[in-house]
Amino acid sequence: MMDTYSSSAQKISAIPPSRPPWLFLGHYLSCVLVLVAVALLFYGLAWNFSTRRYLRGFADAIVPLDGTPEEKSEAILAWLRHEPRRRITPEATGIPRDPVFILQNAQLLKVCGSATNAFINLAESAGLKTRRLLLLDQTGGARHVVAEVRWGKRWVVVDPSLGRVFEDDLGRALSKEDLHQPRIFADAISRMPGYRPTYSFDRTTHIRLERIPMLGALLRRVLNRVFPAWEDAFYWAYIVENPSSWPILASVPFFLAGISIFWFMNRCRGRYELESLGIRNRLMNTGRALLYRSA
Repeated sequence: MMDTYSSSAQKISAIPPSRPPWLFLGHYLSCVLVLVAVALLFYGLAWNFSTRRYLRGFADAIVPLDGTPEEKSEAILAWLRHEPRRRITPEATGIPRDPVFILQNAQLLKVCGSATNAFINLAESAGLKTRRLLLLDQTGGARHVVAEVRWGKRWVVVDPSLGRVFEDDLGRALSKEDLHQPRIFADAISRMPGYRPTYSFDRTTHIRLERIPMLGALLRRVLNRVFPAWEDAFYWAYIVENPSSWPILASVPFFLAGISIFWFMNRCRGRYELESLGIRNRLMNTGRALLYRSA
């Protein structure tokens, strides 16, 4: 009789405990997040490839292939300055920052932000190093958007909406540090019809973190204190000015969240099964002890 109870107890203790619903839901959620991350990644890569291919062909048509950085920059600015014939739509429907959409819309090519977007993307396709530059007012809002281009060892400033380079009276291209001086700034814009004197270079930035609700200003203070050169250490313009890279960037937190939840659920499942088996074994041992005494 004792052998019968002992074998029955071993069979019952060997049965794995049933998993609670929250473990199943956690694993299901982790799989969904990983699949969403993979879908976003492939969608972003395909979009990025098609955009790059279009811009490469567009840039080859207007930019000298073997030109210097100065010649390539001037070629793009001349194309923007001469008001290319493009469609005019009542409203700028579509993605305002999409470079392909901007190059096909005459209205957006006259707006400082989208014109800078077009210049940066065409310059990137032509092999130039560029970055956008925001001119801020006293409250931290953006008054105007221009671009910086790497000419040799210097970053010079251009205004894509006007299609011109900031130059001094000798024709030398100017940097943002030069334009920070009021006398040089006033002299440079005197040769740029349509440029407003209020668009000064007193306060500039490459990326406006203040647009992030509640956390933007705090994030800038932390980054400035921990890593003062963070704005110049990474090519922020590519991410900000290329919506095709946004799905790729968005796939990272989805993937990390899915992997983290999957790992956590596995840890919980292992611990739950061990605890459940331990409780069942203790109950079976107690039952066997009572049976042995009664026998």
